[in-house]
Amino acid sequence: MKENGGTQDWEQAAKNLKDFDDILEIVGSEGKYQKLMLYGVMTPLTIVCPFLVLQWIFMLSVPDHWCHVPGRPDDMDPLAWKNLTVPTEIGPDGQVRFSQCEMYDVNRSKVRCDQWDYDTTNYDATIPSEYNWVCDNAHYVADAHSAGTFGNVLGTIVLGTAADKFGRKPIYFLTLVIFIVFYYASIFLSSNFLTFIILKFLSGTAFPFMFSSPCMIAAELSGKNYRAWIYSCIWMVWVFGNCLVPLVAYVTRHWFSFGVISALPAVFLFLYYKILQESPRWLISIGRMDDAGKIIESIAKYNGTEIHPELLKCALANIKKDFLEKQEGQKTLGVWSLFTRKRIAMNTILLCIAWSINCLIYYGLTLNTTSMSGNQFFNYFLLGIVELPAGWLGGVLVNKSGRRWTQAFFFILCALGFVIAAISVFNPDLAWTVLAAALCGKFCVSVTSLVVYLQGTELFPTQLRSTGSGFTSTVSSLIGVLGPYIVYLGKFHAAGPYAVLAFASLIGTLSSACLPETLDQKLPESLEDAAQFGKHQKFWSYLPKDESTKEENVEKSP
Repeated sequence: MKENGGTQDWEQAAKNLKDFDDILEIVGSEGKYQKLMLYGVMTPLTIVCPFLVLQWIFMLSVPDHWCHVPGRPDDMDPLAWKNLTVPTEIGPDGQVRFSQCEMYDVNRSKVRCDQWDYDTTNYDATIPSEYNWVCDNAHYVADAHSAGTFGNVLGTIVLGTAADKFGRKPIYFLTLVIFIVFYYASIFLSSNFLTFIILKFLSGTAFPFMFSSPCMIAAELSGKNYRAWIYSCIWMVWVFGNCLVPLVAYVTRHWFSFGVISALPAVFLFLYYKILQESPRWLISIGRMDDAGKIIESIAKYNGTEIHPELLKCALANIKKDFLEKQEGQKTLGVWSLFTRKRIAMNTILLCIAWSINCLIYYGLTLNTTSMSGNQFFNYFLLGIVELPAGWLGGVLVNKSGRRWTQAFFFILCALGFVIAAISVFNPDLAWTVLAAALCGKFCVSVTSLVVYLQGTELFPTQLRSTGSGFTSTVSSLIGVLGPYIVYLGKFHAAGPYAVLAFASLIGTLSSACLPETLDQKLPESLEDAAQFGKHQKFWSYLPKDESTKEENVEKSP
């Protein structure tokens, strides 16, 4: 097309550009611009993220403790004084230990204590050891973790909706402001428990979208082939950042120092304000074609490509026109639409269960790290690094053995690992067996988590794909609130958390096995498609063929 061509020529050429992906193929879908977004923007943003949500695991760790009894003579060994003043008891792991909540008075009667001494092997101080969140107040730790999780639920709903209305970029930087303000307020006002959990709840609202928003922008700026690499790279970078968290906690040793340092990088993320662009796809979806056009032109310039302004203008006008026509003839859909057909309602419920079990196991295992025998920093590192091979294997298996049986199989392995941990936890000589079983569980749940995210994309119809995934994610966050209390069971019975997670794994096995296979299936576009999806698949089938193709051939035959 010549540059001096008339408007009609450009309009004719623009008819071949039916959507943003067609335009992206011209300006570059995986060029220098996309690589800048991934390696220059997404990588540092993602490395920071684990420090903004998982630092609480160490800050809220409860060190070993016992009653503080004043009056120890200067020449008496501390252990001898403990033997004289603190009774022994059977701990939740079946081993004898010094009582954590009782001491002897002058009459050798057992009384509750109100002062404690703490083991400082791993920390100089944590929040529970500084404010004595032990014994009668031991549930404060679980309550604090749950407050943050409740905040995640609210943030997923409110900020996700706001991003669709006001844009990804402004809401992302709003979440940074919310996090920084309420997070640091929670640190400085932690002495009052009620104030602390309210502020932790408010800071928790920021995290889900603070992580997903830039990922969404990077993916929406790229072609479909490059998007897979973006998510894979982001996942590996997250694991790397997660493995750095225990190192910083180990070096700082004090909860306040660690808390201040871990969140400081969030302040510097504002430097990306001019670099991080709004998603052109979102701009097009709300009719802001001029703004979308400017970003598309900047992508072309950076990638060394070119698209004529008239061609771009005509293409965007056509896309807007088609979008408005589709919107006029489409009924308003929402979460309730997922329950208007029996099959899609059942798939939604089953996926909610599988997603929730994944969340519960992953969160429960991560929180339980500080309760395991051995060096908790090293344990956390191992439980983090094991996600790398798990993610790679999961990516291979879902394309070889399908989604449902891969997920069901690894849920069963997860259950077996937790049963072994529950049996071995009472024997101090089997501490490595417990760690190996926990690593097995983390490996398996990393695979099943990958599968459930894929199923969230593939089971819901295009009309409700974002809504459905958001709904299941919200439900799983609500169930995830139980995670801290499952870990809290370990205060009374060491095998309790593992037994509960083993039972949850069996529920996950059943729910995932009942979901339809999505590998090599034509994805549902409408509610009607979703209502038929998996209808012809038998329960014991393995990699069933795409039934939609068969039905289309039948309809076309005379």
